[in-house]
Amino acid sequence: MPAIRLKKNRVLVPGPVLIGFGDVFDASYGDPRTPRPYPKVTPSRVGNVLLPFPCPHCGAIRTAVIDPKTRNTYRDADRGFSWCPSCQKRFIIDPAGTPLTKALPAGATYAPALVDRGGKVETSTDPVKDSLSLLGAI
Repeated sequence: MPAIRLKKNRVLVPGPVLIGFGDVFDASYGDPRTPRPYPKVTPSRVGNVLLPFPCPHCGAIRTAVIDPKTRNTYRDADRGFSWCPSCQKRFIIDPAGTPLTKALPAGATYAPALVDRGGKVETSTDPVKDSLSLLGAI
């Protein structure tokens, strides 16, 4: 019996359901152990373009999460969350974004974002820098 392809480019394997088989697929969409409720991130935007932001869990800045060409790779549209390519923790991105409130400094690689953690809204902090970044090597 051939595999069944869903409209959303997901493949269902035919046959009996195996205990624990679903966990393998769940883990392919970020870390299933991410504490709930997932943080809701509202990135800054200029016009209709979302700007990179630090991950609400690890502080890494990954443009793949908001890039129109690659963001669907790090998004589960059925369940409505995205995940960080670095730490694999899950969060929800507000695709509307929020207008950039003030000018960014020259050479900025990210913009602030609003992070809602269970009703408490805060502005994203500076990203965590690894030792090579602190030395100016990258």
